[in-house]
Amino acid sequence: MPKRLKIAVFSGSIPSTTFIEHLISGVSASHNVLLFGVQKKSVAYSSKHVKVYDTPKSHLKNAIVSNYRLLKLLIKSPKDAIKLYRHISQFKSVYNRWIWFTKLLPIVLCKPDIFHIQWAKDVEFYMILQDEFKIPIVLSLRGAHINYTPIIDLGIAALYKQEFPKIKAFHAVSKAIGKEAMLYGAKASNIHTIHSPIPTFFFNHYKACETVQDNTIRLISVGRFHWKKNYESALETIAILKGKGYHIQYTIVGADEFTEALLFQCHQLNLVNDVTLVGAMPQMELIPFLQQFHAMLLPSVEEGIANVVLEAMAIGLPVVSTNCGGMAEVVIPNETGWLVPVRDAEAMADAVIALSATSEPELHALTKRAHEFVKGAFNADDSIAQFVDLYKEVSEEREA
Repeated sequence: MPKRLKIAVFSGSIPSTTFIEHLISGVSASHNVLLFGVQKKSVAYSSKHVKVYDTPKSHLKNAIVSNYRLLKLLIKSPKDAIKLYRHISQFKSVYNRWIWFTKLLPIVLCKPDIFHIQWAKDVEFYMILQDEFKIPIVLSLRGAHINYTPIIDLGIAALYKQEFPKIKAFHAVSKAIGKEAMLYGAKASNIHTIHSPIPTFFFNHYKACETVQDNTIRLISVGRFHWKKNYESALETIAILKGKGYHIQYTIVGADEFTEALLFQCHQLNLVNDVTLVGAMPQMELIPFLQQFHAMLLPSVEEGIANVVLEAMAIGLPVVSTNCGGMAEVVIPNETGWLVPVRDAEAMADAVIALSATSEPELHALTKRAHEFVKGAFNADDSIAQFVDLYKEVSEEREA
């Protein structure tokens, strides 16, 4: 029987984001998954091979739990306890020493075979696990943490240049992101492109999309209000289409209220009656809601590969996306969708018009190709298998 590795899937929060929870569930079928961090709400994992090591938010409870863990570490490996003490001594304040001691202690005690960091910036605090305790680090590379954070924060750039050459393996959600990591010293041979898995139920809800009738176009975007989502360009696109005589119904899903800037822009462009904001909704409610629209707009200036676009393609909704990050790897002009330059509202409007003028047979053929492409390249089972292979490879290198 193959050895069950101890894989720490680390994001800092328990439970984590949807795609990380899918990873945890998938990997636990063949390996033991260890979760470290703050448990924000109760979660019951169906697999007995998922173990949660919570760092209590209550200082009193944390003190009790951590002292117990320290006692176990002193019995199990006094040398590791000394190494950990020396490491936390570098922090100037007593509070920071205590906080980082309680965060690192359960990890050192459990000694996972792999420590998979989900957010690149966290490498600053957890590289010690590989340097001092010989726990191999696998680092995930996703949009913001690699595409723009090191550009706006030179300290992060310096950190990446220092640590990336030492990291055992990288998981990149797109080839484009892998290339970005190489700018900071990541070795090409250590970068593994593994697409974020799309749950099977999205593919099961595929249906032929609706086509545009009578110049009325229903468009939708999904995502938080953040500068990288570039909703300003989307609103400019709506204004251009409206100026050309199209009746536009544009809906944004995923926020509680408009930012002041976007609200002002809606008034300035006379779009108050054309733009609707809908709060976030569960995925199973979102799917039929999305299928009421003619197209998904992704106006972003930065993405890894946007999951909302993959999900739209999976269920048969046409996509108009900017050519940012790794989007060109999935949105292929005339094949799987419409791809336009970043910050080009005119080009996005032209793409929407082209979509609206596409015949029903051609549009259904395109969305079917998009569905099949995503189903083949972003299948959850295939993605999990690639992660498992990556963990095995890193573990075998450690033992060699």
